[in-house]
Amino acid sequence: MLTHRYDTWRSGANLSETVLTTRSVAGQHFGKVSEREVDGDIYAQPLIKTGVVVPGVGTRNIVYVATVNNSLYAFDADVPGASKPLWCAKKDVFGEPVPKQEVVDLPANQEYLNFDTKVGIVATPVIDPDTSTIYVVAYSKNGNAHQFRLHALNLASGREKTEMHSPMAIEASYMGNGVGSVEGKIRFDPRKMLNRPALLLADGILYLAFTSHLDGEPKFDYHGWIMAYDAMTLKQVAVVNTTPDGIQGGVWQSGGGLAAEPREGTYPLIYAVVSNGSVGGRNYSQSLMQLYPGQLMSTKQVFIPNNHEYLNDRDLDLSTAPLLIPDLPLAIACSKDGKCYVVDRSDMRLVQEFTAGMNSYGGERTSNIHGAPVVWRDSKGILRLYVWGEEDYLRAFQFNGTRFVGAGKSKVRAPEKSMPGGMLSLSSNGSIDGSAILWASVPLKDDANAGTVEGILRAFDAADVEKELWNSGLNEARDRVGMFAKFCPPVVANGKLYMATFAEPAKAGQTGRPNSLTIYGLLPGN
Repeated sequence: MLTHRYDTWRSGANLSETVLTTRSVAGQHFGKVSEREVDGDIYAQPLIKTGVVVPGVGTRNIVYVATVNNSLYAFDADVPGASKPLWCAKKDVFGEPVPKQEVVDLPANQEYLNFDTKVGIVATPVIDPDTSTIYVVAYSKNGNAHQFRLHALNLASGREKTEMHSPMAIEASYMGNGVGSVEGKIRFDPRKMLNRPALLLADGILYLAFTSHLDGEPKFDYHGWIMAYDAMTLKQVAVVNTTPDGIQGGVWQSGGGLAAEPREGTYPLIYAVVSNGSVGGRNYSQSLMQLYPGQLMSTKQVFIPNNHEYLNDRDLDLSTAPLLIPDLPLAIACSKDGKCYVVDRSDMRLVQEFTAGMNSYGGERTSNIHGAPVVWRDSKGILRLYVWGEEDYLRAFQFNGTRFVGAGKSKVRAPEKSMPGGMLSLSSNGSIDGSAILWASVPLKDDANAGTVEGILRAFDAADVEKELWNSGLNEARDRVGMFAKFCPPVVANGKLYMATFAEPAKAGQTGRPNSLTIYGLLPGN
């Protein structure tokens, strides 16, 4: 588990899981086995590297956990009682995180609610096993200056790799006449930017993407940015501004990463989803972008929905990370309008637009889709796709050779007036029958976008999502998740499931629970 959603296709599926099956997880055979306490909310999806030789300790499987308090923990991924990190890089490496009130310019009577206190490491890092390096982007404050820096750390020790020129200041400019332009040039302003999408490592190049903290604050005065860096030297090799002659165009993707095709022929193409903003000319908001890679990074082709003005006016932008179907020339992105768009990657032509989320409670509010779809091919060769929108049931679709059609839904649904729907992952032993489990992290109730709410973890039979195998509320005293980590999907590897959490606020007469990584697995005796 070296990158967000398991692979650069962003499939959301670990197809090498041999321990957890539909049979072993059902009933009382599966539950919480340990927790790892950390010092801040976890927005970044945890990563796992097996067989790391730790100096003075030996060979370990390690789970890496980053927090908004600018800390990166390396924990033993397996031993239940190993609560102390093998190493931890903190503020002395990454700098002081930025107080949340400093990243927005809201009126005095309004509060920025997307973060609880501070903003530090938000995007999911990425691991290069060939060089034993984990790459991290940290947001920090140096005096009165705000800065993003790209770090390269040793997997085994946490040592900063200065030989790679780590840390590298993230700076950029782009020619354009859009908002904020001075003499025909737009400069990257770190104070108002958010590095939300997971990092992408493809063919020796690191890709980072940026959005704003809030769409309309102030006066839509921001742009989306995509930057490319050489993974060995951390030298910036290319920059793309998504709206150089307009406004907005943030790349946020609900925290998901840019996607990449593997190298076939001359180069792997890169894919990004761009949200609200200007469309036309060199402006590519409300789009699924296809980009040339590396030093050539520039727009090759784009798909933009025909009703982009309608979506833009109602803040119903494309909201998920791109998903590439590994064995088909298709890319998928979904929206806050409850729609999924299937696009032919060869010419970025729309193949299908279908409703994947609907308000099942009957209200007028649309079923926003934030969690990117997950795909899996079963033993009969049927390609299945899974989506869980707000105020809706988990829905399965299957590809009939030309389009996706409905293939069932769960018996449970996301709570009424809750956000942001279900964050999904799948684990299986390839396409073997009885091995595929669809995991979902969902709020128990209320709006997790604007506050901290309790979550629940659910497991479904991927072959029939009507069958819920297990959930963390069946034995709440033992398996309770705690506070929902928004936009952060479960991680399954080597017979265990790793779930990020937020801190639990203190209640009257009670102290709150600290932030933690919660680990589930087969219980002793099973």
